[in-house]
Amino acid sequence: MARTRIFKKDGTPTPFFWTDKDGKGPTEKTVFKQTESGIKRMKGVHFDVAKNAFRQEG
Repeated sequence: MARTRIFKKDGTPTPFFWTDKDGKGPTEKTVFKQTESGIKRMKGVHFDVAKNAFRQEG
């Protein structure tokens, strides 16, 4: 599972990343968060690779 870090628009890293393992489509990826206790899958949100932005479901 290759991790791709998500950066803010100013270039600073965030604790979030996405993988190619699963997702809704070719551009929307499942988002995960690196925490002190491990890795957490974020529910209700995907990362749009084409727009470089989070997309909330609902």
